[in-house]
Amino acid sequence: MLKKFELERLMCAVILGTSFFATQVHAEESLSEFLLEGINITALGYEKSNLATPADTVVYTGEQLKETGASDVANALKYKGGVYFTNMGPHDQNWITGSSQINLRGIDGGTLVLINGVPSSFNNINHLDMLNLDEVERVEVVKGGGAVLYGSEALGGVINIITKDQMKNSLRVATGNKGQRDYAATIGMGKASLALGRNEFGSTGNMTEKINNLTINGVSDVGYYIGFGDSKKDHLAFNYKFDDKFKFSYMFNKKKYSINYNDVNETLLKHFMYDDREHFTQMAYNDENGWDAKVYYNQRRIENPDYFVVNPTNIEWEKSDQKQYGLDAKKVWRGDKAIGLLGVSAKRETYKNDNQKFNNSNSSSSTLKPIAHFGTYALNNYSVYGSYDRKLSRATNIIFSAREDLIRSEAGDYNEFLPQIQAITKFDEHNSVYASVGKSFRMPTFRNLYYASSVVVPNPDLEAEHGWNYEIGYKYSENGRRLNLTAFRIDIKDQIVAVKNLVDNQSYQTNAAKYRNTGIELRYEQDVDKHFTYNVGAVFAKPQRMYKEGQAWIDTLGRYQINGGVNYVNRDFSAALNLSYWGNRFKNGVSSEKITVTEISSPLLVSNLHLGYNVAKNVTATFDVDNLFNRKDIANVGGTSNNNLYYTMGRTFRVGVNYNF
Repeated sequence: MLKKFELERLMCAVILGTSFFATQVHAEESLSEFLLEGINITALGYEKSNLATPADTVVYTGEQLKETGASDVANALKYKGGVYFTNMGPHDQNWITGSSQINLRGIDGGTLVLINGVPSSFNNINHLDMLNLDEVERVEVVKGGGAVLYGSEALGGVINIITKDQMKNSLRVATGNKGQRDYAATIGMGKASLALGRNEFGSTGNMTEKINNLTINGVSDVGYYIGFGDSKKDHLAFNYKFDDKFKFSYMFNKKKYSINYNDVNETLLKHFMYDDREHFTQMAYNDENGWDAKVYYNQRRIENPDYFVVNPTNIEWEKSDQKQYGLDAKKVWRGDKAIGLLGVSAKRETYKNDNQKFNNSNSSSSTLKPIAHFGTYALNNYSVYGSYDRKLSRATNIIFSAREDLIRSEAGDYNEFLPQIQAITKFDEHNSVYASVGKSFRMPTFRNLYYASSVVVPNPDLEAEHGWNYEIGYKYSENGRRLNLTAFRIDIKDQIVAVKNLVDNQSYQTNAAKYRNTGIELRYEQDVDKHFTYNVGAVFAKPQRMYKEGQAWIDTLGRYQINGGVNYVNRDFSAALNLSYWGNRFKNGVSSEKITVTEISSPLLVSNLHLGYNVAKNVTATFDVDNLFNRKDIANVGGTSNNNLYYTMGRTFRVGVNYNF
């Protein structure tokens, strides 16, 4: 039975969303025109222009993201301002997890990724690198939180990938150095659409300095380095649009890659493989009366064997299976002076993990421990949310929003009440200013709560992480010129970290850390003429962490980012150059229950050159170069020691042909 205060908070959220009925309303307009310039639906839950939205928002079409030379969402977004990235390997993957780690406002695990408005992460991991741009209509990026509408994980912002209802017929083939192969096809069949793709990458060689030592066949102190082996991604997407209201979509992603432990001569010592499979199924309903509902089922299965090359019969492995079932429904009402929104959601998650580990992971002669079983664990999340968008004058709107989450699990019950208030004033049709303050949270993951190993102790008593976002901004849009200027502040407490016990040398999951970030973001775009466009951006911030209460604040990530891009199109020829530069960077480690900090001596620069030429009707040849200047920068990923330095790959290139029919 719900406690009295829980019911009171639920009623607050309901009243907030329904108080609008005091005014005369009419039905929500159709949202079918997704490609209207400057229009987003993610920030407020209903269609509104960016200039009239009180948040730092930006919309990228799939075609705009392709101008970065990328084939997936993660690789494209790393060139955009305010997106923190720590990627180093093929397909922008990271050590161990294989995920492309990008986030907004510098918060690890604090960026919520949606696919058509539905949360798509598993254990706080989202594989944006597995989302093929061929079927992406657009990507909406909303910084500064979003938990009131979408719940857990939106501490720093929301990235919503909106897929195409219908795809055109196309084929793509590309090849390049380092074993790169790219094959893709999209097929439009009236109401149905199909997309297929495969992307391959070969071995990278060593990408780190010496990590540590292994014992190989009784020989101790064998120094090892890390690089990536073969990597393959497979993708399938199917859409069926029954009519203007109903749409079914299914997406399957498979990623299989390997990590090599090598000696200094790149001789293979140990081999780690990773097989990751994801399913996303969704039935969506949207009508002209403001109703929007989605029913979905998501699943992720992982298998990762790990073995010494000289002793391949002994295999360390882990298998996990995570499932999500959910429903989200909302109703939007529009009046002459107000817009009301009321929504409900329900989600069930289950998680199962089995693993078998070495007694000593640093020795090739090590024996195996008994199989460990974790799960099946379950979590139920019930939510109600609402907003009231009121016009105070011809120029000014104020928006009150709230959400109540009731979470029930084996680890205990969680109740989260999230308020938010936003205001915006439009000086004219081209200029606006806004302010926003709101609360957000992040639930501990299943692995935080239950996963154990020889060095990690789980904690089923963990609390959620909590944050407050404060933001003011200025927006300008006129005659192909667009400017966003934002000042922000983020404060997060109860961050979940592993605190090492110096007595038993084990790490305990606990709500010990804090995070804060204060900064300014600038983004400017201009369409000079029908041939030439450019964009520039900059972030100046001071992200900091506190490992445990009472300790000093320590710098983390990078102080500033500068990014830019130029695009040129003239008849049969197109060209695009994209750059993103991170400076004044810091690497954190952990020593004696304290965060250590080392200033990274070099900046990080990612770059891409994309060229296209129409060689015949419907046939385009492409040439792409990544890491144009062949830099070997420190990527700042992996490891808890300041000596574990991971580097970016060298220059890579691809030559391809696209055929549209």
